Amino acid sequence: MTISKIQKYLEEVALLNNAGSLAHWDMETMMPSEGIEARAKLLSYLSGKTHSLLTHKKYKSLLDASKKAKLTAFEKKMLKELQWDYDMASALPSKHVEEISLASTTASHVWASARKNNDWDIFFPHLQKLIDLKKRETTFYKSKTPYDALIRQFDKNFTVDSITAIFSDLRKGLTKLSKQVNEDGRFVKVKDLSAPFDINAQVELSKYITGIFGLPSSQSRLDISAHPFSTTIAPKDFRITTRYNEKDLDSFGSTMHEVGHALYEAGLPRDKWNGLPAADALSLSVHESQSRFWENIVGRSQEFCHFIHPKMKELFPNQMKGITPEKLFLVMNRSVPNLIRVESCELYYNLHVIIRFEIEKMIFNEGMDAFDIPYMWNELYEKYLGVRPKSIAEGAMQDSHWAGGAFGYFPTYTLGNLISGSLYQKMKREIKTFNQDIQKGEFSRILSYLRENIHTHGRTTQISDIIGGEIRTKDYLDYLKEKFDV
Repeated sequence: MTISKIQKYLEEVALLNNAGSLAHWDMETMMPSEGIEARAKLLSYLSGKTHSLLTHKKYKSLLDASKKAKLTAFEKKMLKELQWDYDMASALPSKHVEEISLASTTASHVWASARKNNDWDIFFPHLQKLIDLKKRETTFYKSKTPYDALIRQFDKNFTVDSITAIFSDLRKGLTKLSKQVNEDGRFVKVKDLSAPFDINAQVELSKYITGIFGLPSSQSRLDISAHPFSTTIAPKDFRITTRYNEKDLDSFGSTMHEVGHALYEAGLPRDKWNGLPAADALSLSVHESQSRFWENIVGRSQEFCHFIHPKMKELFPNQMKGITPEKLFLVMNRSVPNLIRVESCELYYNLHVIIRFEIEKMIFNEGMDAFDIPYMWNELYEKYLGVRPKSIAEGAMQDSHWAGGAFGYFPTYTLGNLISGSLYQKMKREIKTFNQDIQKGEFSRILSYLRENIHTHGRTTQISDIIGGEIRTKDYLDYLKEKFDV
């Protein structure tokens, strides 16, 4: 009964979150540019209102009463998560929450224009303001380091120290593997498909992917934005975006990625537990594991290339002349260092993330001035990837995350990759027809496995339960070795 009272109280929070998600989605896809000032105020108001409900004494009294009530083991898990959320929210002053929302909404809008025009100077004051606000935010929490306070907002299972150790081990493995792939040459010498790629054909391919992976068209829609994203407006209302360019087929990968996010959201048990932790994603790292799983482990597999080959020939007949399924697999996994994270191959993608992690660590733990971000960015790209940005748009301004105030988010991409690698090893053992299903374009068994073992548990499970132990780099590196056959 006590948990049901909490759920009833949180109904308004859920509705406010729905309104905020819709307003943000509209801002990124439909809103006229001059509407930004009013939209920023609206989102700031909604954030403040939500925060006031989550920190209200009435809500605290409900949590306190629940601790004294007789609860099931499942309810105790939810209560533990609810208390965590309350502690995180109550540590922050309402004024700060509203200020962050206003600043990040404005900065995101400025970023989209500044990136397009390669204009760091117009964006930098907004970035500096956000960094100052996030530095202030870290002082409201008790944590070993300031950056730890930000990381745990996205995944409380990891710390700066644990991530540093994991990333160090991973980088060593990737360095060795990339040398082997370069010596082998097959994934390096292969040429990309020749542009241009008709935009209408790309749209059709994106819609096709959305359908075959299992995201119902009656519960979702696909739109265009400056930076691809996925958001849940409400139960059974999932929005994904991608971006199209005639010069490349990057929309293919970004659509698979965002569909992966949406499939996770669609599998959460909101019909019964909406507003409670049982209907929330376990963490951002697990969320990224789902998107990266569908994008790479499924979508860039040899079996999927065999399956999608006829559709690719139908949509891009000129570009696919002479391209066999085997060659398409090489093309889809072409492995050379590049400048853009979202366009990177699996072999080098995690180095992009490690660079961002190190820069964030420098900003929040080591006192690096925000003015030095472009310089440090370029230095680390040359050190880790052997490439150097020629413009700020393809360098430190390529991602939307910092403009949204999401410092601490980037590590979850690589942690998600590692989780997806362990999931792959586990699923291969437990789904005997895993590879055959992908080659036939039959994804229901794979999706059902993810639903049963991850999605339906929300935040009432642990990463160790999902992958069968602690997070490890070996499973992911073994997956890459198998893919590149080295």
